[in-house]
Amino acid sequence: MEERIDGRSVRYRHRRPELLDAVTDYVLTHGLAGLAMRPLAAAVNVSHGTLLHHFGSKENLVTEVIDLLRRRLADAAGLADPPTQPADLAAWWRNSTATERLPVYRLLFEVFAQAAREPERYERFLQQVVHDSLTLMQRLVTADGCPAEQAPLVASMIVAQARGLQLDLLTTNDRERVDSTFALFIDVIDSLRRTWPTER
Repeated sequence: MEERIDGRSVRYRHRRPELLDAVTDYVLTHGLAGLAMRPLAAAVNVSHGTLLHHFGSKENLVTEVIDLLRRRLADAAGLADPPTQPADLAAWWRNSTATERLPVYRLLFEVFAQAAREPERYERFLQQVVHDSLTLMQRLVTADGCPAEQAPLVASMIVAQARGLQLDLLTTNDRERVDSTFALFIDVIDSLRRTWPTER
């Protein structure tokens, strides 16, 4: 008896990036509330088994989606890894809060909320998104002349401030106030910069 071949599985057998793109578009549109693997598989026209084969679990799938979006954001902001130029925080803020990028942050905060309740299930997400964001910002401020012993703390301060204001923008849509607040924060960072050694 011939083995039955699932055409939907074959479709993405050698095109995993396309499958990840399709999944990412779906999650960006529909969010994570009530997300289940079987309806997701049907929505992107593959079998449930295909999703499990490629991603293993819902948590791994979400992490891969977020990691793809994080790379897109970094590319859009022109952030090299490792960075070779000082950080332009004003330009980074404008890029990261552009209207077309806000759905990415909406999804990011949705995952953060779940990870806060179940950190062990979202360990990979926390490692990739939280740790990597801090590491990248630390490299940026180091390229800007921040002393090595201060860099982790300055990076944490910048990431925390940005995330807080991104969440504020998403929930209030008060762009003028939020943008002005981040501009004030940049002034604080500039004051701190003046205390850093001038030799790079």
